[in-house]
Amino acid sequence: MNILMMIPGFFILSGIAVLLMRLLRVRFGEGMFLAVSVVVGLLFLSGKTGTFFYGQAILVVLGVVGLFWNLIAEIRGRDIGNAWNVPVFWILVLVLLYGMAMFWHAPLQHIDEFHLWGATVRYMEKQDRLVNWTEIGIAGQFYAASFFQLFFQKLTGYSEQGMYAASFLMLWIGLLLPWSYKGKKEWKSVLLYSMILFVSLYSLYLYPYKTLYTDLPAAAWAGGLAGWWLNRKEERRKQETIVLVAGLLTLVFLKSYVGALMALIVALFLLTERIIENIRFRDRRFRVRTGVVEAALLLLVVAGAGAFLLLICKGYVPGIFPASVKKLLNAGEPSIQKAVRVMGALGNAFFGKKLGGASRLELYPFMFMLLFFVLLIGLGWLTGRRNAAKARIGYLIATAVLFLVFLAASYICLFNYEEAVIVRGIKRYFSILMIYDLMIVLTLWFSAGESVTEEGGETLLLSRVTTRRRIVQAGALGLLLFFSWGINDKFLSSATAFNDYQISGSEDITEANTEVRKVSKAVQGERVYFLNQRTDNEYPQNIAFYHLGRQSSNYLSDPWRFTENGCEIRIQEYDTPKLENLPQILAEGNYQYIWLYAADEYLAENLETVFVMNVTPDQISDGQLYQVRYENGMVAGLDLMKQMNQNAVPVLRNTDGKTSAGDEIETAGQTASERSRTSGSVGMEPAEDEDADEAA
Repeated sequence: MNILMMIPGFFILSGIAVLLMRLLRVRFGEGMFLAVSVVVGLLFLSGKTGTFFYGQAILVVLGVVGLFWNLIAEIRGRDIGNAWNVPVFWILVLVLLYGMAMFWHAPLQHIDEFHLWGATVRYMEKQDRLVNWTEIGIAGQFYAASFFQLFFQKLTGYSEQGMYAASFLMLWIGLLLPWSYKGKKEWKSVLLYSMILFVSLYSLYLYPYKTLYTDLPAAAWAGGLAGWWLNRKEERRKQETIVLVAGLLTLVFLKSYVGALMALIVALFLLTERIIENIRFRDRRFRVRTGVVEAALLLLVVAGAGAFLLLICKGYVPGIFPASVKKLLNAGEPSIQKAVRVMGALGNAFFGKKLGGASRLELYPFMFMLLFFVLLIGLGWLTGRRNAAKARIGYLIATAVLFLVFLAASYICLFNYEEAVIVRGIKRYFSILMIYDLMIVLTLWFSAGESVTEEGGETLLLSRVTTRRRIVQAGALGLLLFFSWGINDKFLSSATAFNDYQISGSEDITEANTEVRKVSKAVQGERVYFLNQRTDNEYPQNIAFYHLGRQSSNYLSDPWRFTENGCEIRIQEYDTPKLENLPQILAEGNYQYIWLYAADEYLAENLETVFVMNVTPDQISDGQLYQVRYENGMVAGLDLMKQMNQNAVPVLRNTDGKTSAGDEIETAGQTASERSRTSGSVGMEPAEDEDADEAA
């Protein structure tokens, strides 16, 4: 098996799509959209039975049946290739080939890529069953996207490149849904729309699009449903219901909590469009009454959410929550002070945080929403539908308020204090809403060139139609040029797998991957405790926990770094446990080895005060694997078993007393992270915790 097996996998998926086209009378883009939901649903059900083989076999059969049925039907109808010969299909082919080529040998890179989607897919591919969350050491989560990636992993074998390519494909199936009805004669519009979105993601999203994070697919699927609703040409109640239900359900399970929020926002959009389409919308009194009711409902929702937060912050947590949610709420430790700081930081971020990490464009959420308002007002003037434009602007404002309230609740109730008050990861969350809004505005903008009537129903003269289309085309080209300006020399390293030497931390990734293979071979399935005394990046521990799973220490609950003041767990510092408590931790966790990935002076000087060791402090260095000696169930000492980093130098050395080895970091013996700090490549790609470095 290899990455080329993604090509037959894509055609199996396309076969399922054309089968659904024949059965449900949907269009190809809608068929692909529904095919993803079919893949997710069947693999989940087969995983429930204990093996994915059955689900994968059914999917292959469905795809083959769809391909043959479509071929026979088209032969009989003497219209070979009609179902395939649409712009959506050919763009998806390009997307697949692009992903296979540009993500070649791409390593997993960001924290949630390792511990959520990467670990989930890897576990299911190897164990052939649904995830047992306790075995991979992470909290249970919605993982619809992981099933779609698993579909290709079962064909290609375990491949991080394949996961990236599958995620990219799923993204574009959502992005292209609004253009399902477009035929081959309208390929230019679909191509221009696709090019605008392709270049805009580089400026709107922190990690462009080479990512397993489900933020992008969630935004694309929500925006796809909204744009598809705008572009529908006739009433097809059965098809509309099927696409909406399948899309909203998949969206809910695509990203925990945020997926449900985006499904609600899409539902509100459908309601808004129903009101706009209502013939009474032309009446001013109807619009005023409707606007007042909507504003009152929004105020009630915001006030209700605020009251709910106040109850939580006061400690009155209702008993209606399941145990898993209560655990999250307790871990969040909500308080009035925390709520005030979070809301202040959230407001500052909305007005002053740049969305993209690598782009040269300075796009901020508030200013970007103003651009949407200007475009909608221009559309109202262009099409003569000014009232509809105002209603849509009101919708965008309302959804932004709901989104901010939801984010505030999440940070206050679910995030720990340190992460909450700096609104960690906020750029990614803002990007979901901005991409969703952009898709709606783009769909309306392109559709304006096709409308032939004014708001009052008057038929436009041919000259006015031609003028409108030229304005629409000029505006679309202007947006393409605007977003293209953001692409710079960082594009290859941040949006593809090329020039990986430019990625900050790339040498640490390579070094940690090398060591983890040696450790895995040496410990032969026994538990190993991971220590990394260096704080400059999280790659080594992410890679260690990802590959070793529950065989290693868990960075969410066990310390991975000890200091004079206590320890570090994930990004937080604690007073306890201290280094002297490590023997007890090892015994309670039945650890047989300690993997010292990176040492420092504190550990080298104090390890011998806690353990009986067969090495002296001045012999301790990076990359050492120690075997734990037990006597009567208690830890008796540590024995150096293997040196896995041959370039490492001792942290301490005996000359005129103990001195730091810091003077030697520019020699050939320096570690990978030290080399990456002195190389010119640092900062070529934003770190996953970029938001965490900025004060609220």
